[in-house]
Amino acid sequence: MHDEDVIEAPPPLPAPPAANFPAWPARQLRPPPIEHRFVFDGRAGEYFRIWIVNLALSILTLGIFSAWAKVRTQRYFYGNTRLAGVPFEYLAKPLPILKGRIIAVVLFSGYVLAGQVSIGLQLGLALLIAVLTPWLVVRGAAFRARYSAWRGLTFRFVPDYGEAYIRFLVLGIPLILTLGLLYPWIKGKQKEFIVEHHRYGGNWFRFLITPGQFYPPYLIAWGVIMAWMFVASFLMVGVVFAGIAAGGGGGGPPPWMVIVIMVVMYSGYFVVLAFLAAAIANLIFNNIDIGGRRFRSTLKGQHLLWIYFSNTIAVLASVGLLIPWAMVRLAHYRAERLSLLAIDDFNDMRAESAASIDAIAAEVDGLFDIDIGL
Repeated sequence: MHDEDVIEAPPPLPAPPAANFPAWPARQLRPPPIEHRFVFDGRAGEYFRIWIVNLALSILTLGIFSAWAKVRTQRYFYGNTRLAGVPFEYLAKPLPILKGRIIAVVLFSGYVLAGQVSIGLQLGLALLIAVLTPWLVVRGAAFRARYSAWRGLTFRFVPDYGEAYIRFLVLGIPLILTLGLLYPWIKGKQKEFIVEHHRYGGNWFRFLITPGQFYPPYLIAWGVIMAWMFVASFLMVGVVFAGIAAGGGGGGPPPWMVIVIMVVMYSGYFVVLAFLAAAIANLIFNNIDIGGRRFRSTLKGQHLLWIYFSNTIAVLASVGLLIPWAMVRLAHYRAERLSLLAIDDFNDMRAESAASIDAIAAEVDGLFDIDIGL
């Protein structure tokens, strides 16, 4: 082979410049949340002793002791409700509650007596109460939060009277104009207001759903009630005609038959309201966030219905003596169906200053059955 036939290898290609890709951050694995279950360890016999003393002293003092009775009851139920092994505390004093209760009773008595004097006067007082409702909502929620504590820290409710008047008064106008069709949406707006104005340990409560998501449970409840009323109406018509035929065309059905029909009709409302209460409670609690911590509520409508029904029968059969047993039983069920999901040990929570709040609104809204709770 000649030298000219030798083929030289090409020179090596220069190495490509190092790619300047950003470094992938190390994936931070978030630990799974720990489920802290609520526990209520009160006992019926134990609470019965508190309840019977409260009842006796309230009667003997013509209701004056009822403020002390309320504090004793609240402290028992708060103190026997535990989260992560720590009991809740009720810090309110009896005297402010007594003052609020006297004002509430005077206002309620005036409303009732006004109906005996003048319907116009009673309507005027009803209008006054309606105008005061947003203020009562805010002050009542602030009182309950201020005197409720866990781990030595009290809750807070931050007032916003302007927004309260919009959600609890002004929205009543479109509610009437839509013949009640806006009720679920308005109820959602009101619950959103109550939730998101609460604070605990330096953290705001956040509501993670829109008011429109309150429609499904209410629409189902309305549909069932309408179907139940339709069936009950046919049943009642049949009973009336049967009574007329049995009586030879004169008179109507026997009174016992009418009572049975009414019981059947109203039992439908009882069933639907139990399922609706469970659905709404789950909807609210399962969508509350407190600084990254979430609730889990698993109430069951059929269980709540059985508890309501059997409690009612037991209380009526015992002429009221089983009221403590019924209250403790319901508290046990509600606690065991509620838990808090958290990935921390709650040590980042801090105390916040809060001024004293009178109990007037809390007692008035309780007497007039204004729904402001979570």
